Amino acid sequence: VNPLRGTRENAIAMLADAGIEAEASTLSPYGVVARRGGSLADTIGFRDGRWSVQDESSMLVAQAAQPAAGMTVLDCCAAPGGKSTHLAELMRNVGKVIANDLHPHKRALIEQQAQRLGLSCIEAVTGDAAELGSRFAPASFDLVLLDAPCSGLGVVARKPEIKWTKSEDDIAAIASIQHQLIDSVASLVKPGGRLVYSTCTIERDENERQIDRFLQQHPDYELDANWPDELLASLREAGAVAADFRGDVQLLPSHVGSDGFYIATLRRRA
Repeated sequence: VNPLRGTRENAIAMLADAGIEAEASTLSPYGVVARRGGSLADTIGFRDGRWSVQDESSMLVAQAAQPAAGMTVLDCCAAPGGKSTHLAELMRNVGKVIANDLHPHKRALIEQQAQRLGLSCIEAVTGDAAELGSRFAPASFDLVLLDAPCSGLGVVARKPEIKWTKSEDDIAAIASIQHQLIDSVASLVKPGGRLVYSTCTIERDENERQIDRFLQQHPDYELDANWPDELLASLREAGAVAADFRGDVQLLPSHVGSDGFYIATLRRRA
C-alpha cells in the first residue's frame, strides 16, 4: 500500500468493493494479501497509485533498509521499480532515489511506476550496475540497494521451468556476477550508511556465502542486525529468524507461503 495515498484499511475496503477478498499481511505493515477475486492491477486503486503488486517477501526489503526522508538512495538493479518506489514511499517522497537499470526500455517502466504512484523524488537512469562505482562519487549515498540478478530458485512455484533451465555452472556464473556487483558499489555508501543485498533465490552460494565473502574482503563493513522491531517480531513468529539473528534472513515458502527470498543489511563502519 502506498502510504502517501491511503491506509491499508482503506485499501482492503476498496478491494472488497471490487469483489477481491483481501486481508492484512502478517509480515509487512504495508502489505495486503489478496486471496481470490481478480487482478490487483486491474483495479481503480492500482491505477490511482494506491498500491503496487509484489510478493510479500519483496515488500520486506524496503522496510529492512529503513530509508528516511531526505536520504540519497541508489537502487542498482531497479526495474520494474517496485523496490525503488517502496523506498520513496517510506521516505515520504522527500530526498532522492536514483533507480538504475541496464536496459533503456526498462527505464520507462520505472518512470511509469513513479508517475502512477505520485513519486517525484525518483530519478530513473540506465547503465551497467558494475560501473556504478566509477559513475558516482565515493561515499555519496546514505543507502544502496543491490537487488542482485540471481538463479531465481526462490520463485520456482511461479516459474517451474527454472528446475530444468538452471545448472550448477549457471549458479557459479551468477554468483561471480553478484560478487562483482556488490564489490563495485561498496565504495558508494557513506560511512555509517547501509548497503542492502537481496535475491529471490535459496542458493547459499548466492546468499549467505556471498555475504560472508564480501565481509572478508571489506573489513569496513559489518552485518547490521538493527532491523525494525515490528519486522523482526513477524519474522520470528513465522520461524524465519532465531535469537542469534545477525542481520540477514532466508525466507522460504514454508514460512508464510511467500517466495524464497534472501535479504542482508550491511553497515559501513563510521
